Amino acid sequence: MSMSRKRRSRHAVLAGAGLLAAAAVYGVSQQAIASATDAPTASAAAPATTGAATPGATTAAPSATTTDPVRTTAPVRTKAPAATPPSTPPTVAQSTPPRTPASNRKPAPALDPVQLPDNDRQQWKPMGEVKSLPLVGEFQLNECVTLDRATAWHQQGFLGTTRDIIAVQDTLTFPDEATAKAAYRATVDAMNTCEATSRALQKQNALPQDAAVRQTATTADGTAWQRRWTGVQGLSSPGDQANHVYAVQQGRELALLHFDEVASEAAAPSYDFRGDTAVLRTLGAQLDK
Repeated sequence: MSMSRKRRSRHAVLAGAGLLAAAAVYGVSQQAIASATDAPTASAAAPATTGAATPGATTAAPSATTTDPVRTTAPVRTKAPAATPPSTPPTVAQSTPPRTPASNRKPAPALDPVQLPDNDRQQWKPMGEVKSLPLVGEFQLNECVTLDRATAWHQQGFLGTTRDIIAVQDTLTFPDEATAKAAYRATVDAMNTCEATSRALQKQNALPQDAAVRQTATTADGTAWQRRWTGVQGLSSPGDQANHVYAVQQGRELALLHFDEVASEAAAPSYDFRGDTAVLRTLGAQLDK
């Protein structure tokens, strides 16, 4: 695991019910995103300032988030769907009920807010309910990770107490376990080369090439990373920040959790990533339910 308003100077385009579709940053026709702070509400809330995106909030965040899209640090790119022929009702009685389309299946439960990293400081609150988002083509987590072949996408956003920190849990379902494992390996490979990818992007945008990416934890089925860099506006917010990314795969599902800390003169990123192993184990236990 968007919206049209801006968090700091980032923009996205609203598209679709329930969650957001982000504007194509790399010339793609559609992007499905999760963005909670962009949807208009009766009382406009202050826009978030982090590079991460998530759904609408239920507490100090904007109201009416149960149907509003969510914002994430990384929008999801989706290619234009191919025309599908009308379905034909079966003419022969079936001994077993038809399979429920993956996109309509009950989503895996999201983490409890108290299980999120840095909860002692952020006191995370869920932004609405878990959303089932339309997914056609590729899913783009950030500037480094792009995945395909997912059959369903569910998202839960969380808002921190400072209203400038958002966490997002995206859960992707794949046709089978082998495809899910391949997607996890692709995520690991992309994040392990994310420093070079990020610096190349910084160079293209005439920014300091200061991106530094490191693995912070591993388990049997998961990996966590931290990226410190001067963000390039687009998929991320601009400015000095730390991005925290977690990936766990079990069975046909891949859970992707991320949150950002945006540095300022008053408060530089300070999350202690020594707790990331526990976060990965908690994600794995949640997928195993």
